[in-house]
Order: sequence, then structure tokens, then C-alpha cells
Amino acid sequence: MRRTFRDYLRAFTLIELLVVIAIIAILAAILFPVFAQAREKARTAGCLSNEKQIGVALQMYVQDYDEHLPSTCSWGRAWDECAAFQKAGSPAWIQQFLDPYVKNEGVWYCPSVGKSHACNVGNAKVKTFGDNGTSYIWNHETQPVPYGPLKGRPRVLVHGLALAAIPRPAEAPVLWDMPYWQELAGQGCKGGDPRYQGAHAKGVNVVYADTHAKFSHFHGQATMDKCFEDWWFDHSWEGYAE
Repeated sequence: MRRTFRDYLRAFTLIELLVVIAIIAILAAILFPVFAQAREKARTAGCLSNEKQIGVALQMYVQDYDEHLPSTCSWGRAWDECAAFQKAGSPAWIQQFLDPYVKNEGVWYCPSVGKSHACNVGNAKVKTFGDNGTSYIWNHETQPVPYGPLKGRPRVLVHGLALAAIPRPAEAPVLWDMPYWQELAGQGCKGGDPRYQGAHAKGVNVVYADTHAKFSHFHGQATMDKCFEDWWFDHSWEGYAE
């Protein structure tokens, strides 16, 4: 039977339209999470690139200052205003020490976090990472070794430390992402607390004392608090204690 032009102009029935919509919805449900994961991987890679640049700047700094790390006054602006340093006109935080070597302000912010992310650390005047001047934390002072064969070794003051005084520089972290914790499931844990949402889903990017940078995975276990894992508590002392 020969078709006419009018036959080709036949409209979709309601059932056919609903089937098409259902197929599109299913494809969207499958693909959107994949796109989100791909986007986050790209942001994580961009963040690691930032930290590699900071590592290069740190390498140039220590070469210029007799193999000593910067003498910062705290982990960052969010922890301490460092009034004495400011009055003296001296650098106080890591981004100020490395300013002659890092001219791009954007390097100091992880793409997954940005400037507007809330900074819930303690200083009421520092409400966002933009106020803090960076979304990365400098390892000003380590956590005392909380467990393992080195348990009980005291905290180490990293600021101004000579590289030669660090037992294992390739394992000693000096700078990493904020937020640096992840929420864990457990009895009594509410879940969904934005303070416990890490910069990246599975770990943090880290710069080490030998100035290389790499991704460090969370281990998925609670050590300081049953409801979240704290990267600083678990790793800040590694490479410094012996």
C-alpha cells in the first residue's frame, strides 16, 4: 500500500510520548551521576595542580632561606589573627610567605571548594575561605602521635623548621585541603552536617616537605570522633616523629 504525505505527518499518541519521556528520564538518571563524578575528578585534578604549583613555590622559598620552612604564626588566618606579626609588618600566613613565588591568587583555592565556602574553625571574623585567604591549611604544628608504635611522641612545631630536621620529608605533610574531614555512618551520628563534608569525597590533596604533591585517601575509620574522620589528627605527624 502506498503511503501518502499525510501519513508521515501523523502525531505521536499520548502513550508514545510518555514512553519517550520515560526513556529520557532513565537516561538522565544514569548519566547525571556519571557527569557529576567526571566533574569532581576534574576539579580534584585542578586542585592537585594548584598544590603542585604551591610545592614548586615552597621549593624556591626553602632554597632562598637556607633550607628552612616558612616561619608562619599559625595554620591560617582562621585560627589566629597574628596581631603581633601584622603590627610588625611581617608575613604571617603561608600565602604571604610564598607571595613572591605565587602570583596567581586562584592557586590558593581548591576548585571543589572556592572562596565562598564556610570556614568553621573558630575565628569569628573569618567566615569563609575567602576571608581566610586560602582553602588550604598549612601544617603549622602537628598533632601528637595518637596511636601506633610511635604513640605518645610530642607534637612538632613545623614553622621555621629546617628540612634537615625532618626525619622523612617525603612523608611529612606541610599543606593540604580544607575541609579535611569526612563524615562517617554510625550510631548517634546525625549525618548531613556540612562541617564534616570534605573538599573531595575520598581524601585530600597534600603537599609534603620534599615539595611533591599527591592525593591521600581517607581510610574510612573513626579515630578521634566516632562520626567523622579527621585527616590532620591521623596524618599531620607522619614523617616528623621518629
